[in-house]
Parts: sequence; structure tokens; C-alpha cells
Amino acid sequence: MKALCWHGKSDMRYETVRDPKILHPRDAIIKVTACAICGSDLHIYNGVIPEMEKGDVIDHESMGEVVEVGRDNTKLKVGDRVVVPLTISCGKCYFCKRGYYSGCERSNPDAEKAAKLWGHSPAGLFGYSHLLGGYAGGQAEYLRVPFADVGPIKVPQGLSDEQVLFLSDIFPTGYMAADFCNIQSGDTIAI
Repeated sequence: MKALCWHGKSDMRYETVRDPKILHPRDAIIKVTACAICGSDLHIYNGVIPEMEKGDVIDHESMGEVVEVGRDNTKLKVGDRVVVPLTISCGKCYFCKRGYYSGCERSNPDAEKAAKLWGHSPAGLFGYSHLLGGYAGGQAEYLRVPFADVGPIKVPQGLSDEQVLFLSDIFPTGYMAADFCNIQSGDTIAI
């Protein structure tokens, strides 16, 4: 398949990479139908994110159609359209059970390394450094979605990709920021 890959500071390449495969019974594979470029992708492009490796597929804002599901994934079926959040969450650990998916204790296989750098480890993220799991991102034809019975959001019929893509990262980030600011009716704000 074709994908956008990081090869070093200011060096992104559109190239052929291996197709993703189901690695865990709760996985799904989606055919990417839309993706976005996040402002944080500029950090990757500028070479300031540690633990990137040449050939890493980037992006964490994508959506698509489910083309394969693992045997234990009962939430999704082939043909479902889904938005894939950037955070990879198991749904069963202490943090996930309390709705704090970005603190998932099981989705980042490199958690110990991340904790040494930041004092704690966040969840695994798509296309964003081996400190956060080294998961391939969605600037590709296909995407493996680990724990796909937790994160992906099914898209109701009648909504276009453009109407829902921003549920992957952009909208929730902005909404959370606005919520933290306690914006009230009549307030004037600048973004």
C-alpha cells in the first residue's frame, strides 16, 4: 500500500509500505477514506519528536471503512464507516474504566521509556513516535486499529467524511480547551 512516511527532519516521502494485518483478536483494519494534517504533525516534520524511526507512517486524524475485524471484536463489522480517535485505549485498565482513555495503561508498549521522559506514560497514539507505541498512522491506504472495539466511532448514514473527520482529534481538543476556559454566553474570546 502507499503511505506518507517520515525519514528525518523535513523529509517526508510517499512510498510503498507493508499492508497492515490483524495482530490481536480485538483489532480491525480500515480502508482510509479521509485524513487530516494536525498541527502537531509539524513537530514531527521539524524533527523535534523523539524516537521517530525512518519509514514511520504518520498521522493520527483519520477515518474509513472497516474491511477486516479480529475474531474478538464484536463492536465493528465489515462495511462500517468509522472515525478513529488518535488515542489507542484498551477499555479495561484503571484509567479506561473511568473514561480517561488518554491514560490507558495497556496500549503503549513503550510506556517505561515515555515515563522516564515525562514522569508518566500516556496511551499509545497513531503515527506519533515510538515513545507512544510506534503505531503506524493513517496517512495511508489502510490502517490497523488496535482495541478497535473501544475507540472508533461509527458514522451514521447520511454524514460525509468532511462532516465527521474532525471527531478524530481536532474537535475534541478544541472542545476540551473551551470547556477548561469556562466560556459563558456573551464572552468574547480569541483563538
